[in-house]
Amino acid sequence: MYRLLIVTRDQRVAEIFGSMQGWESMGFKQPRLRQTVEEAVECMHKHHIDAIAMDDEPDYTELEHWLDQNAPCMPIFEIAGDAQAQLEIIREMELLLNQLHTDDSNDDYDESYYFRLARERWMKRLITGLAPNREYILKHQRMYRCTDDPLRPCVFARISVPEGDTFITGRWHYGSERLGTALQNFFGSQHEHQNIHLAVVSPEEIRVVACPRIGDAEHPASLSRMQAYFEETIEQIHNYLGLTMNIAECVMREGLVDFAADCARQ
Repeated sequence: MYRLLIVTRDQRVAEIFGSMQGWESMGFKQPRLRQTVEEAVECMHKHHIDAIAMDDEPDYTELEHWLDQNAPCMPIFEIAGDAQAQLEIIREMELLLNQLHTDDSNDDYDESYYFRLARERWMKRLITGLAPNREYILKHQRMYRCTDDPLRPCVFARISVPEGDTFITGRWHYGSERLGTALQNFFGSQHEHQNIHLAVVSPEEIRVVACPRIGDAEHPASLSRMQAYFEETIEQIHNYLGLTMNIAECVMREGLVDFAADCARQ
């Protein structure tokens, strides 16, 4: 059974969670409710908590900082305005928690490893335009504890792979998912204080985004420097793997929220 912690001073929110039925059938214990940062921290010291939600109030900023330092792999989910919307969020949380607690190896369970995999899957969905709207992106960036600042300009590149399908079927033999992992290793996870994310959209197209981190205003994304880094990495990939890649587009985007599907339709 998963255990949730709700931090709120809003009696209406407390009533919403109190009125929701069927927690055990969804795989959850009845959520614990606390009102202050001190009470929430004490609760997490005494009890195992799998995910947390808190009101969007300045008073709870300290709690988020505490979580960054002490529980960086604990999902933070949204408090909704009514029971039905909250139920949908809880169901989504169940899917995420199931991913995080699926130990399909013989090694010791590593929570941070599974959380990183879940976060990478989310970022690939975002980059490929599968997030419906801005609010969805902001909610999931927080849920997955992403360090990217979704509201600051980022560098986006579309990279064409002329021989992509031939390379995967004729020379690579490991499939597009493992190719994505190999290419991510070449690009790395960070460069010049930017987080680097990559998605194999198809055998012929790869997308890469470089995004500044939250709170790191001193290091904005630079189009020229990141494009030069992408070109250098593409050359290394060609030298090591024999895979030819070309930058089809390299532009500044207003932020990760710009990847929402409804933005693409405008």
